[in-house]
Amino acid sequence: MSTGISTLASQCPALSRTRALATWVGSGRPVTAQGVLRPADVPSVAGVLGVEVGEKVRSAADVVPIHRPWVAAEGAGLIEVGVAEAVARPADDDPAQLWLKGLDAVLRAESADPRRRGAHALCRAVLTALVNGPLLDDLGFSVHRLLKGDEDAGAVPVSFGGVEPFPLGAAVDVLTEFGALDGHREVTPLGQWALDEWAAREPRPVTPDLRATQLLGRLAPLPADEAWRQAQRWFEDRRPVDGAAQLLHAAEFTSPVERVAAIEVVAGFGAEVLPAWHSALSHRNVRPHAAAMLEMWDEGPGLSEAERRRLVTEYALSARERSGVEEAYHYVRDRGGLDALEPEATALRRELRAFAASVRLHVYQLKVTVAGRKPPRWWRLVIPASVTLGVLAEALDADGEHHFEADGVRYADPFSGLGEDRDEHDVRLSHVLVRPGTAVRFFSNGVEHSVTCEKILDPDPKAKYPRCTGAAKGAESAGSRNRRLSALRLPHPAHP
Repeated sequence: MSTGISTLASQCPALSRTRALATWVGSGRPVTAQGVLRPADVPSVAGVLGVEVGEKVRSAADVVPIHRPWVAAEGAGLIEVGVAEAVARPADDDPAQLWLKGLDAVLRAESADPRRRGAHALCRAVLTALVNGPLLDDLGFSVHRLLKGDEDAGAVPVSFGGVEPFPLGAAVDVLTEFGALDGHREVTPLGQWALDEWAAREPRPVTPDLRATQLLGRLAPLPADEAWRQAQRWFEDRRPVDGAAQLLHAAEFTSPVERVAAIEVVAGFGAEVLPAWHSALSHRNVRPHAAAMLEMWDEGPGLSEAERRRLVTEYALSARERSGVEEAYHYVRDRGGLDALEPEATALRRELRAFAASVRLHVYQLKVTVAGRKPPRWWRLVIPASVTLGVLAEALDADGEHHFEADGVRYADPFSGLGEDRDEHDVRLSHVLVRPGTAVRFFSNGVEHSVTCEKILDPDPKAKYPRCTGAAKGAESAGSRNRRLSALRLPHPAHP
């Protein structure tokens, strides 16, 4: 990135407002359960930002000139929003990166589709159309053409509040506010830089003619559900069992993160590719993965203890590469701790031990309420914040097909087929319930439940987790629930 881009970003009014808000937040400002400023503080911050607000404000989230810099500041890492207050954080990044992170956060917030990409897709198309020169001098026509065939095009109408069927004006306004467009709808150097950065992030295209090793290189950085969707293009002209055999053979000679990507894709085809798993038993590096998959189908030779340790190590290395050391730490901890790693993983063990020394784990007090029941039926569950939604589903006694809905995204069990859903085993409870008052919806056997975070607590070393701490009159008793919950063996959060 050039010094000129950093200078332009630093001079951008949107970033200046974001920084001013962070300075105002300083060592701490109280926030509501929704993670926004209290209405009483709106006039004060409005004066700092130089914006006018109405006399009555129900929520700071309703005041766009204040809420947008707030979202940008949190996205750029200039403020950290906690349970009860927000605090400012040092600006470690280059101004251009702060600017782009802020813009990205605003576009995510303005998107209502499950992947939070509708506003981003529209703004990217607007910039591209203006760089190329609108066809027939009609920006709307050009943007429509560019979106045709884009997998996120269907998300555009529900972006920017969904008040317009095609919110072109709202996209232009945001891009102008952030200095990506000037007052004459010309793309600025900042706008061109953002377009280039977005293009660099896009997954490299997957086509059926790629070699298996090339495919794995493109799938490895992606979340498992996105990797699965991309891989389907490669499988278009292949029988699943043939493509699976090619991927597993290629995985023998790749890195752990690429090998795990191959395993996850092949596993998605279920029993149809069992012959490929059997063939893979002859490979040295892939064998533990193949044996584990066959074991799930009551086939194959089973896994030795050394192979189980190898699997934990490979998946931990993959988690670190894809999501960072925190996810690798939780993955290993869920499987018994550092002793579950193979002896040779000394560097990984050292890194995770250092992380464990710095981490502080919490438990959530959740209120689970059955929707539409009178009198209300509810119960309370206390569970480690680090569990996945898959584990939470077990604690909620999910029976058969089920899914969660959180912030417009659906999470489900891949055993039932994901479709456009995310994998419930890939997201942790603390990532969807970020503060007290936030909630997810849980659907099981046609019944909807609201799961609300009531409190974030320090763990009690003497308590058992998960556990039910109370229930509505007439609902299943806490004792009965706890007998079932005792079957869930989780690492104790008081012992990182």
